[in-house]
Amino acid sequence: MSGVYTLAPTGERIYEGQSAFGSTPDFDDPDFEVKQPGHSTKKKEGEAPTIFDMLLQRQKEIIRPLESYSLFVGPKGGGKSSLLALLQPAGTVRDTPKPTVALEYVFARRSKNTSTLKDVAHIWELGGGMKGDGVAELVGVPITTARLPTAVLAIVLDLSKPQNVIPACLHWLTMLRNHVQGRLDDLRTSGSSDAASEMEEKARDSFQALWRKKHKKEDHPDRRNVDACAVPLMIVANKWDSIKDENNPLARDRLGLKALCQVLRFLAHQHGASLVFTSSKDKTLNKQFRSLLSFTLFHKLDKAMRTEKSPDKAIYVPRGADTFDELLSAGPVALDGMNRRGRVNDRDVQETLIKALAEFFGEADADAAPKPMEEDPDALETEQARLKEEADEFAEPVVDEAYKIKMDALEKYRQQQLRQEKENALAEKRREKRRREEAKAKAERLAKLEAEQAERRAARKAKREAEQAEALKKAQEEALKGPPKEAEAKSEPPSSREAKRGAREAKRGAKQSKSSS
Repeated sequence: MSGVYTLAPTGERIYEGQSAFGSTPDFDDPDFEVKQPGHSTKKKEGEAPTIFDMLLQRQKEIIRPLESYSLFVGPKGGGKSSLLALLQPAGTVRDTPKPTVALEYVFARRSKNTSTLKDVAHIWELGGGMKGDGVAELVGVPITTARLPTAVLAIVLDLSKPQNVIPACLHWLTMLRNHVQGRLDDLRTSGSSDAASEMEEKARDSFQALWRKKHKKEDHPDRRNVDACAVPLMIVANKWDSIKDENNPLARDRLGLKALCQVLRFLAHQHGASLVFTSSKDKTLNKQFRSLLSFTLFHKLDKAMRTEKSPDKAIYVPRGADTFDELLSAGPVALDGMNRRGRVNDRDVQETLIKALAEFFGEADADAAPKPMEEDPDALETEQARLKEEADEFAEPVVDEAYKIKMDALEKYRQQQLRQEKENALAEKRREKRRREEAKAKAERLAKLEAEQAERRAARKAKREAEQAEALKKAQEEALKGPPKEAEAKSEPPSSREAKRGAREAKRGAKQSKSSS
């Protein structure tokens, strides 16, 4: 017997599905169910699903597409646009792309076998040749805090100018790592420290993924020394075909080529990045680069696990596929002591690497690594001259006077705020000093009180010990004197006691007879 019941407004149970004889339902029946207002009951066999059930099932089956956000940076003329053109359909790209100005956007899509939806990779290219602090600001346009979990960074270098490769690489590595660290700090200050830590932990796991797969789940030997970037990073050495050019120093000096490959592999390994040598004019290298790009942009692992570390061929080293022990003997540059965590960011280490490569290729060009505005006097002077020229060209006396008044008021307000901050800081120091003094005085009072209580406890203990010693001494003396007289009297034999009692009675009888006479 099975059935259901509903609750009437009075609280009475109204049973449904009762038998013809009015028997109550079996509450132990597993098919028995209670209907409650606002809740759907269990569906019976063969009952058609409602539209809400179908929507819920469809929502569960939906596989949301991945959206990644990538930024390609590098020196001017390095071939960023040519490489990104490989993602476009054949016949839609110019042979010679136009120079990139500021930021340019392209996208790539990838179909999924299990869904009609497609993964999308949003890709921005930062134009080369830019100077000043505006470059760092443009880096923050595509790579925001919200996009950081699916972000990808790529540095494109120009092998046709080997003297500029390492300075440019170090410059962009520093800028991108600082930007990523700044976004992670933003996450932590906004209360999402778990998300930032999870990204860093995921980067460390991704660095070891390929190594563990090839070496039976063993940990990477350099896992404690490598400072893996929290965002997937690629270092792309473009124009590999230029080393065949007789005018290129790489074609003439094989030792210099080994040194360049060694240092690039070292930098890529230290930052947990993938390193690939490619050329937009070589179909085989194009295919290899497209494969790496596809895996990196869509956050996948290359299961083929192919690597190429010979400087005579186009290098292809995915992240985590190198070791410091192998790099120390991979070229003529002495890397001893530089493989410790954080050492690669030291200015001295960077200058050492630049000087080591300068011995083979000469000094780098002046624009190989753009300096910040405050460190570049020429750029600062040019910017000031440009601003002055614009001010003279569009001069408005009334507006300039009002602007001057407002700026003076703003400066006064700033000075006032600075004074107020200093006064508040001084007052806070005084309050902190007073709190420390009060805490010190309280601690001294508590220490003094505890000392007095300890003395009183010691005095009471000494008094109790003295009384116990005195009582023990008296007991020992009494024990040495022997038993008391009463005890002796009680210890006399019975015969003597009876004789004394008879004598007392005889004396008492004599007195009575004498008094009667």
